[in-house]
Amino acid sequence: MDDEEESLSPANGSYDSAGDVPGNETVPYVEGMNEPAQSPNDLPDIVTATVAYRILSMLGHGGMGVIYRGYDLNLEREVAIKVLRREYADNPRIVDRFLSESLIKSSLQHPGIAPVYARGMCADGRPFYAMKLIEGQTFSRILSARGKPLHFGLLSIFSHICYTMAYVHSKGIVHLDLKPSNIMVGDYDRVRVIDWGLARRIGSPELEVTEHEFRMGYALSSDASDTQSGCVRGTPAYMAPEQARGELLDARTDVFALGAMLCEILTGNPIYRADHPRDVLGYAIRGATSNAIDELAKRDTALWLIGLVTRCLAPDPNDRPLHAGEVAREFVDFQESTSNLAHQDMVRFFELSPDLFCIADFDGCFRRVNANFLRATGYTEHELLSQPFLNFVHVDDKQRTIVEMNRLTQGLPVERFRNRYLHRDGYELHLEWTAQSVVSEGLIYAVARNVSPKRADP
Repeated sequence: MDDEEESLSPANGSYDSAGDVPGNETVPYVEGMNEPAQSPNDLPDIVTATVAYRILSMLGHGGMGVIYRGYDLNLEREVAIKVLRREYADNPRIVDRFLSESLIKSSLQHPGIAPVYARGMCADGRPFYAMKLIEGQTFSRILSARGKPLHFGLLSIFSHICYTMAYVHSKGIVHLDLKPSNIMVGDYDRVRVIDWGLARRIGSPELEVTEHEFRMGYALSSDASDTQSGCVRGTPAYMAPEQARGELLDARTDVFALGAMLCEILTGNPIYRADHPRDVLGYAIRGATSNAIDELAKRDTALWLIGLVTRCLAPDPNDRPLHAGEVAREFVDFQESTSNLAHQDMVRFFELSPDLFCIADFDGCFRRVNANFLRATGYTEHELLSQPFLNFVHVDDKQRTIVEMNRLTQGLPVERFRNRYLHRDGYELHLEWTAQSVVSEGLIYAVARNVSPKRADP
């Protein structure tokens, strides 16, 4: 799959082992290939392949590596380059973990994961790997900047996280440090899961790393997770009980973190809160999520969302969905059923309202208008649906209307916004709008009242 393509549904595959490989019934498409090969003839022997990068600046650092902005001299593009930190260069266990991270990332080909381009060694012997440079902001920054606990855009981001992790789990891999700061949201709301330093293949031998080998603080984030050695790695505010206790982990551990993020989206608060980081870890060890779920219920949250969060945050892994694919399917199914019910209710009263009802898309065109919209504006349904609705807006009000449209595409509501439409006969209609968007559907549901001053009788 090309990096720029979007996956619109949870991935299918094996969720319990990294050893199951899909069949080879299909022939992959490669750009420039006219037809598949009939026999393995003329196989070249590639002797050398060189990579060359120039470091431009330092972007940040994590537990194992330092991230730089670099330039690929061969393909003439900017890249991100992760280099092992100097203090770990002589530690073979951490070097192995760093190399394992690059191999795991390179095996995951999905638009929600930044692709790895190459790996190699620095002049001083430290390993590095180069990957796609991701521009954007973290989901944690988006959550902290919001004005209220929930808007539709946040749920859309969550659904993309679920899709990505469904694919990851289908490949027999767990992330083990899912949290808002490890989610990047770029231009056009492209969502990517980052920081795979703790990821491992389900059932793989554990690397023994002692707790003091990483600089980490529970107040911020941990940077490794060893499940059978008794070491605790991860971020306690999003950590499943079995991870906090250093026990065996699987895809259900990531499911817990998905539930923790969804709960934070809906309430505005992390599931574990305490004055001292060690107390947060204590809550994680016990799986003390009841306060978070109670807060969720007090906010008049939809029952299906409360149920999904409760199952994901179950202290016993056996009571959770098996993998992110189940979470994604349940989340999407409930969203669609809720949307369908709302649509049925809207259709029932669509033609009965004395107001002007319409459904529009983010591209700026009406999808549907009620009969009163036709009566008030004088246009036919075909005329209204066949061109951008800005064509009907008074020229002096178009820019203000565009501003309100931008708010709606971000999931923000519009209330009592006034603009002027032009009637088919040429005179002005003063309309007062209330509108709400469903970002995941790219649709705007709006109602307007005609507040035009009374026209003098001819």
